Amino acid sequence: MCGINGIIDYHKRYSMEERNKLVHQMNEKIIYRGPNMEGLFDNEHVTMGMRRLSIIDLSTGRQPIYNEDKTLAIVFNGEIYNFKRLREELIQKGHQFYTSADTEVIVHAYEEFGNQAFDRLDGMFSFAIFDSRQNKVVIARDRMGEKPLYFYYNEDYFVFGSELKSLLSTGIVPKVIDKKALNQYLQLTYIPAPLTIFEHVKKVKPAHYMEISLDGTVTEHNYWNYPKTKFSEKDLSYQEAKNKLYTLLEQSVKDRMVSDVPLGAFLSGGIDSSIIVGLMSKLSEQPVETFTIGFDEKEYDERDRAKMVADLNKTNHHAKVLDYKDALSLINHILMKMDEPFADSSVLPSYFVSEFAGEHVKVVLTGDAGDEMFMGYSKYLIDYYSRKYKKVPKFLRKGIIEPVVYHLPDNRAITRKIRKVIDNAEKDLFEQRKALMSLGFKEQERKQLLQDSYYDETCMEFLKDIYEENSQDDEVSKTQKLDARVVLEGDMFTKVDRMSMLNSIETRTPLVSRDIVEFAMQLPSSYKIKEKNLKRILKDAFVDILPENFDKYPKSGFAVPLDYWFRNELKEELTNLLNEEVIKNQGIFDYEYIHTIIEEHLSGRKNRKSELWTLYVFEKWYQHVME
Repeated sequence: MCGINGIIDYHKRYSMEERNKLVHQMNEKIIYRGPNMEGLFDNEHVTMGMRRLSIIDLSTGRQPIYNEDKTLAIVFNGEIYNFKRLREELIQKGHQFYTSADTEVIVHAYEEFGNQAFDRLDGMFSFAIFDSRQNKVVIARDRMGEKPLYFYYNEDYFVFGSELKSLLSTGIVPKVIDKKALNQYLQLTYIPAPLTIFEHVKKVKPAHYMEISLDGTVTEHNYWNYPKTKFSEKDLSYQEAKNKLYTLLEQSVKDRMVSDVPLGAFLSGGIDSSIIVGLMSKLSEQPVETFTIGFDEKEYDERDRAKMVADLNKTNHHAKVLDYKDALSLINHILMKMDEPFADSSVLPSYFVSEFAGEHVKVVLTGDAGDEMFMGYSKYLIDYYSRKYKKVPKFLRKGIIEPVVYHLPDNRAITRKIRKVIDNAEKDLFEQRKALMSLGFKEQERKQLLQDSYYDETCMEFLKDIYEENSQDDEVSKTQKLDARVVLEGDMFTKVDRMSMLNSIETRTPLVSRDIVEFAMQLPSSYKIKEKNLKRILKDAFVDILPENFDKYPKSGFAVPLDYWFRNELKEELTNLLNEEVIKNQGIFDYEYIHTIIEEHLSGRKNRKSELWTLYVFEKWYQHVME
């Protein structure tokens, strides 16, 4: 696990020494991603650098790594889980290896198969290969977007790196806010690929690679797509599907347990991480190291659920209570490491569980992506509840239920859930899905919030494009692919990558192996969700390794008490960040609208924690990066 950086200097504007110094500077910005060593490759046009966190082949895995005649050189961030099988295949074809690292397998696979090699890799990665035979650099990102890769180019340079801060450190990249990206952030609370908060900087899209010729030609290519065919219930019975899923996930966990350093697992108390821990315990000769963060507030605490799983599997369990004062003291440190505005507040406990695990191990397996692969979010029930609600006579809905519900304060979770059903009941299915993906400002609110010059009416159209990409799919499958393409890459994997790397540990996600992703996407929708039964096949396939009646225990998720903070500990900072002078000088937002939502929240009339956190995070970012 590492971080990579590089500069391609088409016209040799820099001397090699100057360019190497810049790339070294880029590496220093992300030293926590790879505290063990630095590597550099250079020639007259190209410098590629990396920082290494040693996980596999501790003695000979130093990068850059070359092929036999050194016509190819690679810097690599990530892990390739099927590298041993690929290595044997390549040896049979005559390739000679000088390390036992997965990095070298990529070089020889590229030498043998060209760009088709990328589709053969099962893993998480971003890498850059200099190909001296064709005078080009190839950069690529893994199929699900677990590992980040940013780039910027103009007529003189192509600059790339694992994190945005490295690109900015060169002084080459202009800092101009991308209005479409800003609008996406305000509505989604994050910015999915390919956009970034800066107009001229982009993210490589998942399952894509780019070729950069030394003459300045840049092309982008897609190397993998979700399968278009689906199993029917006649092709694959439910029992056969359960058995197949068990086999695939067990193999995925086994592949991801390969490590030359101590290894453990995050155990949140949810079904997904509990299944991963159960399989790890089955495969391990030693007790698995498991890590849980708990909270004094009972509504956010899941230590009891996690302990049930730990006891069942006889793990070496570590639990720690997160004091929210600790979280408050580190908000600046955590948010600024994200580089872009990122308003998923679970980034805070994600940092602390990574820090806690890092005191004991260097690699952890996670249960991330189970909800996206097997339909686990409660938002997937919106159509079910909407249909139920619309069966209530209209005079009752409009005359009694809705006036009562909207009169109640929305400081209780149940009230907010009922409002979501009411708000979305009359919308078509796509509009329902888009509304529930919008965790910040609703579409109309975004229009009120932004000055006309910053408002982008079309910023969310990309969601419809993805949703309708496979028009033959049923609605559940369209929704699943939408979340896998947007939420996983833009939110979940971004959060986990940054927080784990900030603590110099590596996270691995068994539920997004290539085999499992393709299998999940081909399953009949009824196998994944049936009426109110979410993640049906995942729970049924692994019922024997979960505690009895485990699904009956409530799950709360990684929540933090933002509503309370904004009325107490963060009130002064919030009002300072969003004061009239600051907002009007900035020229991006409408101050009167911001003033209204602050007053609504502080008075208790409305819970505006999500909108205020989205603004709070943006203003802190703006202050830190733009000013």
